[in-house]
Amino acid sequence: MLALSSGRARRPSDPEACNSYSCNGYGVGTAPTGFPQDSPSCLGGNNINDDVALEVQLRAPTNAVGYSVDFAFYSFEYPEFVCTTWNDQFIIHVDPAPTDSVNGNVAFDANGNPVSVNIAFFDVCDGCPQGTAALLGTGFDTWDDAGATTWLRTTAPVTPGQTFTVRFMIWDTGDQAWDSTVLIDNFQWILEGSPGVETNPIP
Repeated sequence: MLALSSGRARRPSDPEACNSYSCNGYGVGTAPTGFPQDSPSCLGGNNINDDVALEVQLRAPTNAVGYSVDFAFYSFEYPEFVCTTWNDQFIIHVDPAPTDSVNGNVAFDANGNPVSVNIAFFDVCDGCPQGTAALLGTGFDTWDDAGATTWLRTTAPVTPGQTFTVRFMIWDTGDQAWDSTVLIDNFQWILEGSPGVETNPIP
């Protein structure tokens, strides 16, 4: 499992925990081309801060036709900053970009919205369909109000034997405040079928 945060990837009881909804990190960053990207109906922002990423180069097995990866996104920006210029984002950026990705990103909803408080799957919160149980013990139940997605699974196609790069990346959009965290787990190769680029809740 991998944890990335625009603040600090710590539980409240861990050493060097943030113990706040905002902890400044690396300052101004540079987003990939086409980002930050937001819902067309929202204001959106044009600068990022506190970006952090893990980049891995992979070679697909010769019998692989795709891959999948699971993740859950948590943010203190809910509900105050829904559809504003301050929308932290998480993307899974792939190079070379697979067909049907959005600017190389393979993690988005049916409307092409990247992972943020504006994604259709953001339904773990007070008054949301999934309630707040999944926030317990994360710190997102402790300081200020917050919300999260359920666990989601992204799939993408790959050419057998192909070498490609995947960058898991999160950042603060517009400021360094109201941090977000993503948990990433369960990377798997897909060995049959015709997987497309899509993200869906895990049943």
